Amino acid sequence: MRYKTVLVHADLSRHAPARIGLATAIGAEHGAHLVGAAMTGVSRAVFPDGCDARPGTLLAGYVDPLVHSAREALARFEDIARSRGVSHETRLISDQAPDALALLARFADLVVVSQDDPDESLGYLPPALRMPDYVVVNAACPVLVVPRVDLAPAPARRVLLCWNGSREAAVAMAAALPLLQRATHVSLAALTSVFPNEFASAAELDDALAFLGRHAVRAVPSLRDPGGDTGRAILGLATELDCDLVVMGCFGHSRFQELLLGGASRTVLQEAALPVLMAR
Repeated sequence: MRYKTVLVHADLSRHAPARIGLATAIGAEHGAHLVGAAMTGVSRAVFPDGCDARPGTLLAGYVDPLVHSAREALARFEDIARSRGVSHETRLISDQAPDALALLARFADLVVVSQDDPDESLGYLPPALRMPDYVVVNAACPVLVVPRVDLAPAPARRVLLCWNGSREAAVAMAAALPLLQRATHVSLAALTSVFPNEFASAAELDDALAFLGRHAVRAVPSLRDPGGDTGRAILGLATELDCDLVVMGCFGHSRFQELLLGGASRTVLQEAALPVLMAR
């Protein structure tokens, strides 16, 4: 299995080269078409048909620098994609980045964004409306979140695949198959204390292992009780096993409760120091 279309956010942040580099590396490995999308930041709710400001107007003085920055971001994206010989295209969109990426994700197999950086994000927005939270919740495909640390632009080879019996975990497992098939080691971790008994958890793990095996993925199972903090248990286990990717379902409670109260997915989104693939 391969990803055929990879969508990546292009901007001028300090994290953009690592994000685009990883997306390009995945695109090269899968023979995928890479779509680099840069946004002006002007909401389509304000200008549904785009903002075509007349030269010399006050509006143009506000919008033109935003368009210039988006074009510069796309030029940098093209330099990286071209250096790897990856099929690619650019999209300049008059909208806010999270909204635009969620819409474009309808026609992608994978979206690549960066972890939120408090030094660069818009502090007045609640976390649920920032990247990557908004994209993860609203995208119709899995989202790969690249951490805000220096990272070699290489596809993952040691993967922690999280399982808790939920629909979201099953969706994430299926969505990650193209990455899992290329991994050298996959740890299937049952991080849950909600199974009715030990037999049930073991039986589900057997089914998950059989499913993965039929897709040429050989996984090593482990049962772990995360205690009171599932998010930090996931990150701790990833460090213990020297993993370079976490795969997990997210927002397994009601969306309203999760966005207000946080949870394992929010902890991982905020604190991970390695890439995380999330699906729901």
